[in-house]
Amino acid sequence: MPGEEAHFYTPRVSIGATTWYVATSPPKKRRVTINDVARKAGVNKGTVSRALRGMDGVGAETRARILAAAEELEYSASELGMALATGSTRTVGIVLPSLRSWYFSEVASGASDVLSNAGFRIELINLDIDSDFLQIDSEQFARLFRQLGAGRSRDALLFAGTTSIPEDGGRALVPVAAHGGPLATAPGVFVDHWEGGRLVAAHLTGLGHSALAMVDGRMLGKVDASIWEQRSAGFLAGVADSGLDPDTVRQLRPGDCRSADGEQIGKDLLASPDSLPSAVFCHSDELAFGLIASLRRGGVHCPQDISVAGFDDHPMAHLWDLTTVDQHAYAQGVRAAQALLGMLGLSSPDTEAQLPATERLSVELIIRDSTSPVPRSL
Repeated sequence: MPGEEAHFYTPRVSIGATTWYVATSPPKKRRVTINDVARKAGVNKGTVSRALRGMDGVGAETRARILAAAEELEYSASELGMALATGSTRTVGIVLPSLRSWYFSEVASGASDVLSNAGFRIELINLDIDSDFLQIDSEQFARLFRQLGAGRSRDALLFAGTTSIPEDGGRALVPVAAHGGPLATAPGVFVDHWEGGRLVAAHLTGLGHSALAMVDGRMLGKVDASIWEQRSAGFLAGVADSGLDPDTVRQLRPGDCRSADGEQIGKDLLASPDSLPSAVFCHSDELAFGLIASLRRGGVHCPQDISVAGFDDHPMAHLWDLTTVDQHAYAQGVRAAQALLGMLGLSSPDTEAQLPATERLSVELIIRDSTSPVPRSL
């Protein structure tokens, strides 16, 4: 009967000198229905439905009585039934290029915290593609985009790591938000990568460095390299602002932004007949980790012999004492989720203000011990 106490059975089985306790499922009982809750609360099932969905037209005392009855009976509304009744599944799909990147995990965590607090269930959709950013210009992605949005199982989609949404974004049939760069057809959150590069240049030149190098993190064959281009442009602009010629900056392109790529750049610098730069700006912290390790194995130490700065504020950056640009990955997810709630006509528990269609998040230069004034010998 509804509300009766469940009894779990733990049969004891003795084998030799060992006793094993085997947990089994409780005996099946009839599922509690909305009619049971209505009967318990002394109202009709329509009133129960409105109360549980948070709709108007139910008095505070009646609502409290219904909620108490539902809790006592351990009533769980059918998700399918609620979806049919409200047109909402309370589910948001967060689309990630990969689960292996700390950055996308941080973004997803920020978005998930906001959406969960707003009563949404989160569905992580891992594309598992070998790219930092979604290739939105491909036919494959356009097809995927339509497929993800065309079903009735999600109220909205949040794309992590895309710089734009296809022109026919409306064909997704569900609200869409994204983070990563300025968007033409959906609200989004992006980071001022240009300013981050400029801050690094101002810091390094302020320390007296003029023999500069930059390790570009763009991936080979990647059509959209706008984020890397923004970081480069900001850095070169900062160099020019200091009075130095930006054309003298050595630009190194390993073909990706991982630690192994930074390690290879370190080997190349050590093997080059040219003098080492006095300071290097890496487009990612992982590039900086690999570069520092490779140079150290070659007898070149940071920051005594060379200064190195990164971009990201990777969770390991503080352990490497790495000077870097914090792009606030968690906050990116938070703000993107808040924008999505605004599209759904809901106010976020974390903010009352309506977010702009496109929001630029500021970055912050975190100065640690991997950068120092230019060595006097140089």
